[in-house]
Amino acid sequence: MPFPNLPEKRDSEPIITPERHAEYRREEADSEDQALPDAVVICYSRKLMDYFIETYDGREVDLYYGTLYVFEDSGYAVGVLGHFGIGAPTTAMLMDELIADGVESFLSIGFAGCLQESVEMGEFIVCENAIRDEGTSHHYVESEKYVRASESLVADVTRTLDERDERFHVGSSWTTDAIYQETVREVETYANEGVLTVEMEAAAVFAVAAHRGADAAAMFVISDYLGLSDWEPKFHLTTEDMRRLGDTAKEILELRVRESAGIE
Repeated sequence: MPFPNLPEKRDSEPIITPERHAEYRREEADSEDQALPDAVVICYSRKLMDYFIETYDGREVDLYYGTLYVFEDSGYAVGVLGHFGIGAPTTAMLMDELIADGVESFLSIGFAGCLQESVEMGEFIVCENAIRDEGTSHHYVESEKYVRASESLVADVTRTLDERDERFHVGSSWTTDAIYQETVREVETYANEGVLTVEMEAAAVFAVAAHRGADAAAMFVISDYLGLSDWEPKFHLTTEDMRRLGDTAKEILELRVRESAGIE
């Protein structure tokens, strides 16, 4: 069976578009039009999203599923999207809507399971490409094993991490929809290929951005280790790592927006 079921679907126009949905949403909204950011951090952790809101002054944009919070200290040019859950389909839907409304760059951040013992807790992972073992990405770009992050945004991420003397790894991630069906055979295969992590969204994030002409990258902190005979959960040790990841992602996008605007 091919995937999607009708590969020729790309020769036909979608019935519902994010632009048309944006029109409808604004027609039905009680509030006036609200200025939107140029760049958005995508946040899947409820605790990290709460940290952003509690730590930084800003305002909520009441137009989307979940919460879009825009930072005052960025001149409202950078925001964070969270409180919408996890997984590729909802992430893709929200990216579609935000891109239709003018958002140009996305930095997806969160937990990832680690396939390599050489990666230590507290070290950042910069995902430069993702294995497409979820369903969403195949509806946006031609089906292949990998989809790549935006090179320019990955370069911005790694440059900032170097300047901050952060310890990080650059590599591939395995994106899957089925967290409780990650098998020994798959872990062994991808670990031998040098894949660093497993998570649920990166492939879709990159595919939507590629399809829509936006920029996207992803960063992770390690939450657990997947070995061939054991699983080591370490979620309880990640609070400070996640906050540092969030602060760093915000800074990266703020620097990118300033540079794009020619502001020193």
